[in-house]
Amino acid sequence: MTDTPTRTQTETSIDEAEETSDRSDEVTETPQPPGSSSTTGFDGGSGTIRRYIAWGALAICSLLAVVALIRFYGSVTAAIDLWVDPKYQPLIHAAFNLTVLLTSLIGVSLLVRELTDSRR
Repeated sequence: MTDTPTRTQTETSIDEAEETSDRSDEVTETPQPPGSSSTTGFDGGSGTIRRYIAWGALAICSLLAVVALIRFYGSVTAAIDLWVDPKYQPLIHAAFNLTVLLTSLIGVSLLVRELTDSRR
């Protein structure tokens, strides 16, 4: 006679409980009428509130970026005044200003192109 392991009643009930708990993890989605929200707390407008928060954060970050850009521009101008010989300062200032202008025009051009392409 060979010793083959057999499943006890306890082992069988544990396996069945695991299968049941695995199935309980699966979410069954019930259909909801249009316009109703599946989340609790905010009704229907939670996406709108999230969008407003994102736009507010974008505005704050943009304002900080503008302030940082203005301070950077002033710092570069001060560095030019400090490091460059006074007779060459107007040329260096002109080159720096031209570089800033061309970079900003490229950025504006790309943004306008992006915005006009998204309308189509």
